[in-house]
Amino acid sequence: MDTKSLVKLAKSLSDPNRLRMLQEIARAQRLGCANLYEFVPISQPSMSQHVKALVDAGLVHSCKEGRNMYLTINTEKLQELESFLQLLKMC
Repeated sequence: MDTKSLVKLAKSLSDPNRLRMLQEIARAQRLGCANLYEFVPISQPSMSQHVKALVDAGLVHSCKEGRNMYLTINTEKLQELESFLQLLKMC
């Protein structure tokens, strides 16, 4: 994992709302953006910014179906992060 990607990933994980969103997406395996309001009661513009940060960091995939957007966890990116953390552990 390159430094730029790691920094973007760390920044995206630094917000409590985004962490909660990730937890709920992982729990549901596939979650509509509209359903995230149940867990993170924030404004629609804030929700859009948080979702964009997660997508840009590569932590989630988004899929638009009609007027709805659905989110899933990007397991490959989580594996990259896990591998990086394992390397740190071995140092």
